[in-house]
Amino acid sequence: MKKGQVNEFHRHRTLKELLIFGAETYPDEPAFLYKEKKDEVVISYRRFKEDVDGLGTWLYQNGYKNCRIAVFGENSYQWLLTYFAAVCGKNMIVPIDKDISPEGAADILTDSECRFMIYSHQYADIAQIIDGMNLENVRLCSMKQLPELIDEGRKLIAAGNSEYMQENIGEDDLASIVYTSGTSGKSKGVMMSHRNFCANTYGSCDAVDIKRGTALLLLPLHHTFGLVTNVFSAIAYGYPLYINRSLKRLLPDIQKVKPYLLCLVPLMIEVMHKKIWDTARKEGKDVTLRRMMKISDVLLKFGIDLRRKFFKSVLDAFGGNLELIVSGGAPIDEKYIRDFRSLGINVQNGYGITECGPVVAVTRGKFPTIGSVGTPLCCNQIKISDEGEILVSGENVMSGYYHNEEENKKAFDGEWFHTGDLGYIKNKELYITGRIKNLIILSNGENLSAESIEDKIYSSIPYVKEVIAYGENGVIVAEVYLDEEKADGKEHIHEDIRALNRQLPQVKTIGKVVIRDTEFPKTSTKKIKRYKEN
Repeated sequence: MKKGQVNEFHRHRTLKELLIFGAETYPDEPAFLYKEKKDEVVISYRRFKEDVDGLGTWLYQNGYKNCRIAVFGENSYQWLLTYFAAVCGKNMIVPIDKDISPEGAADILTDSECRFMIYSHQYADIAQIIDGMNLENVRLCSMKQLPELIDEGRKLIAAGNSEYMQENIGEDDLASIVYTSGTSGKSKGVMMSHRNFCANTYGSCDAVDIKRGTALLLLPLHHTFGLVTNVFSAIAYGYPLYINRSLKRLLPDIQKVKPYLLCLVPLMIEVMHKKIWDTARKEGKDVTLRRMMKISDVLLKFGIDLRRKFFKSVLDAFGGNLELIVSGGAPIDEKYIRDFRSLGINVQNGYGITECGPVVAVTRGKFPTIGSVGTPLCCNQIKISDEGEILVSGENVMSGYYHNEEENKKAFDGEWFHTGDLGYIKNKELYITGRIKNLIILSNGENLSAESIEDKIYSSIPYVKEVIAYGENGVIVAEVYLDEEKADGKEHIHEDIRALNRQLPQVKTIGKVVIRDTEFPKTSTKKIKRYKEN
């Protein structure tokens, strides 16, 4: 098998098999690269497995087996090490969003029945608050302690302790509980097995061919999109993965790594697009650039592709090798797909949902259909219900929500999972037309419950009689109808929303307020109609 030929090897049954595959196939090649203070750190595939085995053995020796282990922090090698040490033994990993409130993290730890949480020192203040809540049977450990724990584990292995390394993992064993926002505002724990992740990894690699170069990890690891498309796929291909530690270094790291492919959410694509046009305007070349893009588009229609010559300076700003961007996590404005295509970078649009591993479909080919989210991966099937809802079945679909039989009954119709999204299929390609669930999808890929925002407004601003929250151009909009008896409401609403924003996590801050002159249309049961009728 040549490096990068994903279809030449059997799809891995478990993440442990994937880890062993990387260590045995590319033992001395770099698996992960990152910057630690001023030093560039390189971790080989062999070293990664040895670290995983060391930490996993320590966990077993200290009684952490057949339990839930949480990981909390920014993207890092230590985060990945914690993840694999848990799932490569008889443990389940619970990734926690680094931007969550201490109360939200505590709720997840309690609901998932976690016994151990490994956290980044950068979030030690949050961890300290959580520790002060005296959660039952939950031990907290800083990632700063991992070298010591790994060393202890290695000594145990050298002394003949091989229980962890010889543990047999089944493909239907639970690997992770991933918490995702629901329409009620309460997070639901998505149960993902090794089969789910491995099937989705293989399906993603089968759909998107990585030709060469180092991969760049930009997506947050607590989202399954980042794990599957960046981490698991990189190991399957045997490519090194450079870990971006902060979005402030988005563009510098792209220039350093010079990737062929990037997996991004629309917000990151917008940043890149803005960089292109800000630079062009600053240099007085924006008009010329737009004209050259139009000329290039005409030439493409005749099969003449001069984009990498015409726009070399633009492409060099992104390392010079970038040819492909896979977009997911939120809807993307078609103008970005068109502009990047004109410049020589193909943006493939995808569709997914956490409960499906997460990737369900992605566009294919050099010039994919704009507006579509592509064809289904080989690991799943799609059909449209009579009501127009997208249903998915396949090996990548979750086994259910943890401790939530009521939601499980709503989620499945036999083997078919209800996505809550509306769409249609044309020429075997899927198109998204709307959402059934009342979720706000922001351009950074975050999913927020509209009701959770509305409840905060109702409880904080008493003269708001009715409110609907929704997403628009990447920001949260609050459309309000005010109590007419309180005439000064219009004068204070913007100030009061700003005061509320100061109490909310940044991801939940309200960016725009729309004041209605009339009440919202309502159903016969007096519920506000969230969606306009055609």
